[in-house]
Amino acid sequence: MPYTNEPLDRIARSGEAVFAIDSADRIILWNRHCEELLQRPARAVLGKHCYEVLGGRDASGNVYCYRNCPVAHQARETPKEPVHRFPLSVEVPKRGIKWFEVSMFAIPGYHPALATVVHVLREEKRKPSSLDRHLASEAEVREPLWPMMTREGEPIELTAREKEILRCLSQGMSTAAIAKQLFIAPVTVRNHIQNLLHKLDVHTKLAAVVFAYQHHLI
Repeated sequence: MPYTNEPLDRIARSGEAVFAIDSADRIILWNRHCEELLQRPARAVLGKHCYEVLGGRDASGNVYCYRNCPVAHQARETPKEPVHRFPLSVEVPKRGIKWFEVSMFAIPGYHPALATVVHVLREEKRKPSSLDRHLASEAEVREPLWPMMTREGEPIELTAREKEILRCLSQGMSTAAIAKQLFIAPVTVRNHIQNLLHKLDVHTKLAAVVFAYQHHLI
């Protein structure tokens, strides 16, 4: 089942390993970086249920990925309670069990239950220790996904224009398209994007969009 959503197309071309699922938890996006990280080609997973493909387990070895995933439900139905990053072990072909840090956010649909849920995966270099698991249980450790304060302790404040740019990025618009819509020069758009990345303390436009969805900036 191919994806045609423009924001997903932008996400697919990002530098992150990402996949997305529809309202039935079937995989509709599996980008090249995800292919490389999990050693599974997109043609082998598209249209399948995510829990059947990943079969992920938590830090205690218990099955984490299964039908009617409560974490996906949380991402779709409770935007005021964003999903915190969590460790997940997955059996990777020819590589054995690997640990990943997973972030999730929902791209809204006509109804919360129809939202597309995007997963961002980063490989962990080691299995979390018992201390790591204890710390992970503390909400303060996991919230927010990215700092809401600057390194100097100042609150993050976005200008009206920066919020406009962020909304455009979430819609998958290119720099040229944003410039045309907002009647500003492309170089001005790029400057606003750089300011956004700096303020949100992230390194990519995808990360900025994730932050925006999780903290209701768009």
